[in-house]
Amino acid sequence: MMAAAALAAWTLALHAAEPSSQQTEQRCHDYTLRADKQIASCTTLIGLYGNAAGNRGLLALAFLARGSSHFRAGNRERALADYREAIRLDTVPIAGGEKDAALYNDRCWARAVAQLELDEALKDCNEALRLRADFVAALDSRAFLQLRRGRFRDALADYNAALKGNPTDPYSLFGRGVVKSRTGDAQGAKADMAAATAVQNGIAAEFLSFGITP
Repeated sequence: MMAAAALAAWTLALHAAEPSSQQTEQRCHDYTLRADKQIASCTTLIGLYGNAAGNRGLLALAFLARGSSHFRAGNRERALADYREAIRLDTVPIAGGEKDAALYNDRCWARAVAQLELDEALKDCNEALRLRADFVAALDSRAFLQLRRGRFRDALADYNAALKGNPTDPYSLFGRGVVKSRTGDAQGAKADMAAATAVQNGIAAEFLSFGITP
């Protein structure tokens, strides 16, 4: 039998080795990790969030991250299941009658990342901006959606508008860099992507998990 002091020390060491909920959340959204490790962290996080209504938005993001991890691991079926669950979670409050720009933006982003229901995604982003014309996050989401759809002029206009509101946003910077790369502005693309990486080191890996490269 283990002595009481030794048992206490062992228990403390065991708990110290376990990641905290904050660390688990960070790892779930860390696209520089191996796909299997990110999937494991997201799965743990989804369990921690539970089904509480107050966690719905965070839960949707966790499913979206796990779906992207499954996608880069080559498991399209599991990715689609997680993507659809993220979209369903984002739909619940809207279907319940809530009219909030952030809710429409979240669903627009989820649909754009998942490459599902892209026409409906555009309606979501437009509704978010109708409700709040200066909503930078919705401008970024719509720009990303237009990038997905190959509508580079529209994507560039939205990224420019988003960056006026938030000049250091890594998603807008990197997305604009991709648009510039695809439209022949190699120098501008390099500058934007370097600026994005300086703010968020893993941003290129995250876009890659979405299936997007310059």
